[in-house]
Amino acid sequence: MHRGSELDTARVGSSVVESQAARCGAEDAVAEPEEVAEPIERQRAGRWLLVVVLVAAVAWALIAFRYLERLAPLTGDEPYYVMTVISLLEDFDLDEANQYAERAWLRFYPPRPLPADWRGWPAFPWELPPHPAQAARPGLYSKHGLGLTVLIALPWAVAGRVGAMATVGACGILLLVQLFWLAREVGASPRLAALLALGLGLVMPIGPYALLLFPEVPAALCFVYAVRRASERANRWWQWLLAGGAIGFLPWLHQRFLISAALLGAVILGRAVAARAGRGWGADWPGALWGVLPALVGGLGILGFDLWLYGKPYQNPADHAGFAGPLGTLNGAFGLLLDAQWGLLIAAPVFLVALATLHWWAARQPQRFWLTVGVVAPYLGLVAAYRVWWGEWGPPARYLVPVAGFAVAPLACWLVTARPWQWLIAGLAWSWGALLSVVGYLDPQRFYHHPDGVNKLYRTLDSWLGTQLAERLVPFQPYAAAPAEERLRAALLTVIALLALVALAGPPAWQRVCILTDEKAQRVG
Repeated sequence: MHRGSELDTARVGSSVVESQAARCGAEDAVAEPEEVAEPIERQRAGRWLLVVVLVAAVAWALIAFRYLERLAPLTGDEPYYVMTVISLLEDFDLDEANQYAERAWLRFYPPRPLPADWRGWPAFPWELPPHPAQAARPGLYSKHGLGLTVLIALPWAVAGRVGAMATVGACGILLLVQLFWLAREVGASPRLAALLALGLGLVMPIGPYALLLFPEVPAALCFVYAVRRASERANRWWQWLLAGGAIGFLPWLHQRFLISAALLGAVILGRAVAARAGRGWGADWPGALWGVLPALVGGLGILGFDLWLYGKPYQNPADHAGFAGPLGTLNGAFGLLLDAQWGLLIAAPVFLVALATLHWWAARQPQRFWLTVGVVAPYLGLVAAYRVWWGEWGPPARYLVPVAGFAVAPLACWLVTARPWQWLIAGLAWSWGALLSVVGYLDPQRFYHHPDGVNKLYRTLDSWLGTQLAERLVPFQPYAAAPAEERLRAALLTVIALLALVALAGPPAWQRVCILTDEKAQRVG
């Protein structure tokens, strides 16, 4: 899958080594002869990476049984991807008119009447109205992206829903591998990198989507890999090729990724041009062209597809709910973080710690940090302005899943030198989100909310603990929005909490930690 990077340990003063090894789990900091440190470091990284893969695979395999039992039949957007799969496999086309005429969705629905031991959704529509693209050509075409359909088509043909889930789950495991390397590249020890990859990857918001037929987890994998390679000093030709492929595939997963993908493609092209002129970060301009080509093919391909389907080089805006004005966008921006049912910080407070430590990442890896900001910011602006920014029928923070993995980097930068009380803050924030995730995994239907302002995860905890936490949460989504004063108060309290955490995190202090030198790192992943 991925073999260990050839990493050299930076030289540190003897006064730092022992204390930091005990404090942040960086036992790798103990100075060793250079010729001995390299293979030992590779072995450690390889062992911990294997732990990440095995733990994630076992965890998601166990959770999959609950998903298959409780999340039946497919609901939300999931059945629409499968309908396109059926059309591709049976008719070799994208016109789904005959599939809907034949009610093909009943093939993956339960028998009617429901069995006596039915454990799936207690109520669901037996009729599946199509989600049609507002196309310029005759026929019935899905408005959903083709990328996920292509990924799961053959697995569905072989093993049905289990095969499709396994494919998305494999993307989830590969994403965790990338999060491991993302943490390693900012100086985390193998143990800390594994802890962060598993800690952020198995819980909300990423974890629940790793077994659902949504494009979010494959998109997250593409984002992290493309940013890593685009900001790496040197890549091999096949790494450039994979990075370009990831960039080119993003708009096929969903066209809301188009702007970010175009920016990433421009960065790779710019690196190739600069290197050809003898400037830039490296001299590998022929290698960078391996990244430019698949990115260009993917980008031009989606434009050609839109011309074929819509008669214009972009998706018909009528396919989706449209965009809000300035006030609606501001509400959406805070709602993405704070909404009672779908807010990221409500489901996973550790991301507030990640936001508070961004300046550590900026100081450690300025090029990668600003590239990530440049890629992520337009995407966040787009989804904040989207009228249904909460993602509708699905687990919390759906539209933030593609970029949530980048939180590994600032957390790793900070935790490498964090004091015990700072570790306690991060641990408590993570533990609350992990507890909520476990509540959801025990009954995955709790991840799903009707837009009534009631969070099922918190309501379940309230029933267990005798608390009233769910009543204190503030809805931002318009169907059950709290008064503007309450939303403003929640936003201000969050800003205050963020500033307090920034102060507690302190300024970057890399002189106190053993870090891995970028100049000697030749990474493979």
